[in-house]
Amino acid sequence: MGLTLPNAVTGGIFSAGFAGRRKRKPEPLVTLLVNKPTISDALAKPVALPRHAQRLFQAIVEQLAVVDEQYQQFVQQHIDPLLGKTRHGQLQEMLGAEPVALSRDERLANRRFGMGMTSLMLSLVGQWAFPPLIPLAVGIGLLGSSAAYLYAYEEWKRTKRLGAIHLLCVYSLYLWLGGNAAAGGMGAALFGLMLKTKTLSENRSRNNLVSMFQLQPDKVWVRSNGSEIEIPFAQLQIGDVIVLQAGQIIPVDGTIVAGAATIDQHMLTGEAQPIEKRVGDAVLAATLVISGQVDVKVEKTSKETTAGQIAEILNRTADNSKPNVRAGISTIDWLVLPTLALSAASWPFIGTAGAVSLIGANSTFTSQLSGSLAMLNFLNLAARRGILIKEAHALERLSTIDTIVFDKTGTLTLEQPHIAQIHTLTSHSAEQVLWFAAAAEARQTHPIARAILDAAAERKLQLPAIDQAHYEVGYGIKVRLIEADKRINTQRVPEDDIVISGDSLTPSPSHPVIRVGSGRFMTMEGIALPEQVQRLTEACQGQGHSLVMVAVNDELVGVIELQPTVRPEAQQIIQGLHEDGLALYIISGDQEAPTRSLAHTLGMTGYFANTLPEAKANLVARLQNEGRTVCFIGDGINDAIAMRQADVSISLRGATTVATDTAQIILMKGNLEQLRYLFQLAWEFERNLKHNVRFTMGVSAVAVSGILLAGFTFVATEVFYSLSLFGGLAIAMKPLLTHRKPKE
Repeated sequence: MGLTLPNAVTGGIFSAGFAGRRKRKPEPLVTLLVNKPTISDALAKPVALPRHAQRLFQAIVEQLAVVDEQYQQFVQQHIDPLLGKTRHGQLQEMLGAEPVALSRDERLANRRFGMGMTSLMLSLVGQWAFPPLIPLAVGIGLLGSSAAYLYAYEEWKRTKRLGAIHLLCVYSLYLWLGGNAAAGGMGAALFGLMLKTKTLSENRSRNNLVSMFQLQPDKVWVRSNGSEIEIPFAQLQIGDVIVLQAGQIIPVDGTIVAGAATIDQHMLTGEAQPIEKRVGDAVLAATLVISGQVDVKVEKTSKETTAGQIAEILNRTADNSKPNVRAGISTIDWLVLPTLALSAASWPFIGTAGAVSLIGANSTFTSQLSGSLAMLNFLNLAARRGILIKEAHALERLSTIDTIVFDKTGTLTLEQPHIAQIHTLTSHSAEQVLWFAAAAEARQTHPIARAILDAAAERKLQLPAIDQAHYEVGYGIKVRLIEADKRINTQRVPEDDIVISGDSLTPSPSHPVIRVGSGRFMTMEGIALPEQVQRLTEACQGQGHSLVMVAVNDELVGVIELQPTVRPEAQQIIQGLHEDGLALYIISGDQEAPTRSLAHTLGMTGYFANTLPEAKANLVARLQNEGRTVCFIGDGINDAIAMRQADVSISLRGATTVATDTAQIILMKGNLEQLRYLFQLAWEFERNLKHNVRFTMGVSAVAVSGILLAGFTFVATEVFYSLSLFGGLAIAMKPLLTHRKPKE
């Protein structure tokens, strides 16, 4: 009885699969070779083995797998950190507890790099000391670079055109078969290094893997027959009633059937201010309950929710990455036909060695290798400054960006607002109104409470002890505190001196009751809102500001006006980007007035307000249709589709998981401080590539002239090739010398 071995066994050790091919502009050589098949793929057919050979073959396969795994771990632990330890750590940080698993492409690149280095060492030893090693060196070298030969054949079948890959194959094959094993081994090693740097430059995080599991809990509490029970989220049914409290993320779309709460929706809708919700109001998945408690009747779960639909769109567009054409390097393909024509025309006069030398004088491979190394160096430079560039292609495209679109809430503004003004309504001063509010909010942690407490801390106000607190769900807080001679007494009064009626607090002369909350809360408490406050409410809502009412006993004593906090670094960064010639826009789901006001304050080119999540991507597409290349910077679930649409997408550390998964670049410091440096780095990378191409093409021109006019031999050509190679590598390494690591 025989054993039929699948292709995966016979060809999987040194193979790579074909990616789906679509007719499109040819990509740079380094991009094309990583996923291309090897000779073993073409030869890997089901093979029937006799029974006596099965165990031997299986043992060999298992041993090779063990050796390969040990080698992969060695490269990951000892080689990869040498090529970018900081960036590797940042990617691991974004993954959290998940390990940085090697992808198929990385494993293949590691193998080819290892085979190339092995071929080089064997060829050198064989040439200098033990010639029988040379055939082994040639075989390993050919196997390591076999992807190039097979891909060259596939490219010719598909396009009927010659490209840089064909020059590389002809020249390297002549090296192997023409008695230049050492030079061929060097080429195989450099080929492996090129693929290695390519895979390290790619995104190794969860980008394009947006999952609904990021938007839902493992378990939820549901109300059943008057009691609360905990069930797995997966068992939740339409029509169930779930119980949500302050601090919880709403996992479903539904309607409130009991209670009231303040909901922060800015990550999903872009609204800057929290929204008060009560019975009959709709709530959305992925929004946050800031305060209160609500029972929500489930109407949509998982993929059916608004947030889930966004995630599905992202997953469907995950593979729609834009093609990459590295600046300058792609133009080298123009030299292919002239090089081949010149080689063929000169062959009768300078012989085979001279004709092949002309092909070897082409600068394609050296430019590709040095360009890949330059890319890796610039990615590491960015990482040192707190910028994680997950996708190398994003750095290339960043140099072509002429328009930046900023999400407003959470990107240009902070989550926590700040006090714009304190409006007094009685004889109490503004400081006393703030003192009352801070005393009531002393134990709260939501953004509005933190804003009030920070303002009190700046004024060095001492806060009293709270005797009793009664929290009105969703609308405000009511506390009793101690006040004596306008100073703070931190000693708590005896419990028998506190007057409590039912579940509410009643004032006493020495223990005033403080109420802090919304206008609706004050109305519920029987405290009238003067006409002055009603006019103030209308004016502030139009500006995107929020109001916090403060009452002492049964009298409204003041109103605290809160407004969004603009990031402290935003003004300087925006000004610098303007000086760099970029057009800057704000896009927001917030109201017209606050969006317009912020755009005017920061000096933006324009703005878009009242924008629904799905419309953000349409606005980005409209800018692109106008001929702009667009970078989108956002932090919310509502930004993710627009980020995918943009030419380059950026998010901030600490943003929603969906945003950071979708973004190609993450500002790891959680602010915009390094944004201008990022663009300057991209422009420098562009210049570095152009300098590299000019240098290698110049050396190539000298070599060609020498071959045709001065009788340069094959050895002389290799000298010029080495000069082009190491000169290009020096240009690629230059940024590491000019950019010093910033002090922590």
